[in-house]
Amino acid sequence: MTSIKIVGLVAAAVLCSSAASCPTTTANLRVAVTAGEGAPATARLTCGWDGGTHPKAAAACALLTTVEGDLARHPGERGACTKEYHPHTVSLSGTWNGRNVSYLRTFGNRCMMLLATGAVFDL
Repeated sequence: MTSIKIVGLVAAAVLCSSAASCPTTTANLRVAVTAGEGAPATARLTCGWDGGTHPKAAAACALLTTVEGDLARHPGERGACTKEYHPHTVSLSGTWNGRNVSYLRTFGNRCMMLLATGAVFDL
């Protein structure tokens, strides 16, 4: 861990003396998307501190917070997608507020995946 990251974590801990400034959700998740037969794109999503390596961590964490880490509870967004079949298989695994979570599903194409899962698998 770099000294900058350590200093940032210490500063965050000091700032967390009041509940309003502290993250209320802790998550350490592995997110993967496989398009067709290609190699998976992966990211680490950590909610509560640095976001991990996920490119849209804030939006992904916000969505997961609304469903308490259970992505299967997300009703999805409204929108129209083409009928093109280019399967996208997604997986999420790790911990959410101290409990193990997992999600695995295949969608007909990227548009359908994004409507159903928001920013979580937008890698």
